Amino acid sequence: MKKEKWLILIAVLLLVSVFAGLSACGGNEKTSSTVAVTDENGEVLTDANGNPITAVLQGEIVELTNANGEKIYDENGEVRTTVIYGEQQVAVPVTDENGNLVYDEAGNLVTTMVSYTTTTVGSGGITGIPITDSNGNIVTSPNGDPLTYTATYTVTPALPGQNTANWSSTFGGTGGDSFVDTAATPDGGFAALVQANSKDGSMASLAGDSAAPIPVLIKYSRRGRLEWRQTVSSDSGVQATGLAVDEDGNIAVCGLTRATNLGFAAAGDYDAVVFKFNGDGELQWTRNFGGSRADGFEQIASAPDGGFVAVGYSSSSDGSGTSLGLSAARSAPIVVKFGADGSVAWQRAVGATGDTLTSVAVDTDGSVYAAGNFTSSGANSLFTSYGRADAGLVKFSSSGEQQWVQQFGGSRVDNFLAVAAASDGGCVAVGRSASRDRTMSKLSNNGGYDAIMVKYNADGSIAWQSVVHGLLDDCFTGVCATEDGYALAGYTNSSNSDFRKVGNRGGTDAFLVRTDASGEVLENTLQSYGGTRDDRFNGICALESGELVACGATLSTDGDLVGSAPASDGKNTVGMIARFEAAKD
Repeated sequence: MKKEKWLILIAVLLLVSVFAGLSACGGNEKTSSTVAVTDENGEVLTDANGNPITAVLQGEIVELTNANGEKIYDENGEVRTTVIYGEQQVAVPVTDENGNLVYDEAGNLVTTMVSYTTTTVGSGGITGIPITDSNGNIVTSPNGDPLTYTATYTVTPALPGQNTANWSSTFGGTGGDSFVDTAATPDGGFAALVQANSKDGSMASLAGDSAAPIPVLIKYSRRGRLEWRQTVSSDSGVQATGLAVDEDGNIAVCGLTRATNLGFAAAGDYDAVVFKFNGDGELQWTRNFGGSRADGFEQIASAPDGGFVAVGYSSSSDGSGTSLGLSAARSAPIVVKFGADGSVAWQRAVGATGDTLTSVAVDTDGSVYAAGNFTSSGANSLFTSYGRADAGLVKFSSSGEQQWVQQFGGSRVDNFLAVAAASDGGCVAVGRSASRDRTMSKLSNNGGYDAIMVKYNADGSIAWQSVVHGLLDDCFTGVCATEDGYALAGYTNSSNSDFRKVGNRGGTDAFLVRTDASGEVLENTLQSYGGTRDDRFNGICALESGELVACGATLSTDGDLVGSAPASDGKNTVGMIARFEAAKD
């Protein structure tokens, strides 16, 4: 008798078994779905008459809950749901070793019953980690190739409800979209900024005839209800990079653009730009900054006098940046203070070509802390880098006088990506580091990049420094002050060391963590968010309720993103935003 070949049933559109993280309330709605049965190659199986074999999947619609058993809501105030599918059985034809259908003596098609439960779990992997000497330098072979050792890492199943998220939403389409940042508003709610490249999905009714990218400003109530959305339409697109909210609820958005229809005369290649909206989303004013070459803003912060401070870069020696004093061959990071009416109060250039300012914070006395990355050397450089790139921090007075400059890093790459003002007059700068020497000698390095946080006093001295790390790459992208310390958000590939309790769900995971006022990580506050694909947080804010809101982008459709709409198509990200419970006493 010929050897029979058993066909494997694959239900590719069913993503994850979610029993552990779901609340199955009494009276849950039943549902069913008919799908085509495929073999291991994705080919649809057919019966003797050539008709597709289908399976009717019986499921139950259930409500999503978090790790504390509380329901997770969306921006419409509805409880998020998903479908649980139990074990299914389908009659599948048997084929011989040549793929031909097998019939019995009576001429009936031979079938077998296949039972399955739909699940998706992450898979592990092996990665090469560079070997470094005691100084943190990569050890190479005689021919100059880096020497590495292999490390096996694992990922955990992507189940929802393994964190304290109590509200979440996604935004986007098929063009690649992301939440850039979020900020608390005086009414207890929060605002969020989206960089949208899509014209479908969430943008179907918003994009109009605007060129992409399109900034989308979204306002949510304290309960997470959508209150309003405002877009910036243009003929050449606007790259949105930063968001700030003042004490009156006015919202500023910064970025860069080549647009010519935003109410100002375009100065050159790219112009740095700021938009100010009131608390109802009405545009108050638009201001551009720059000259005939490329200029842009990276981040913005509100000032206590009702103005805003933006940081970015300029390559122009003419236009509105003439007083910066840049030569035709020099570009540099810039700091620009705008008044409440949009007038420029002062502007400063710091550093040289190759340096960047990525974040800014303003203290209660108007002092400005600008953080970034510095690689330049020679004339106009703030300092000589220890390695390939160093993190740097510059303090200005409220009138724009430079107070001090601080360098942080070692012989490899170190970056500051976000900064927040501290209640004692200093600030906390966060980012990533691959070094283990110089100013990183106290923290060392655990492999790849480590997520770092450094507290500076008002005089520029370091109060403390701390790290969250695993074996692979870890990075902080956002920080905010809380009532008793700080909250930080970022992304990680690690599943061990500080991440051993939360593991890794696959790809890059978004994560957040709380610390006390001295930088000590509070117990059981590190939690991840996402699914089996890449997820990351770009920003974080603390609400007056004590809850945290973190936002970013995702490729996942399982785990915490199960049942989300719009969902990623697996190739392009959609923006994701989630609110997490307040710290427990």
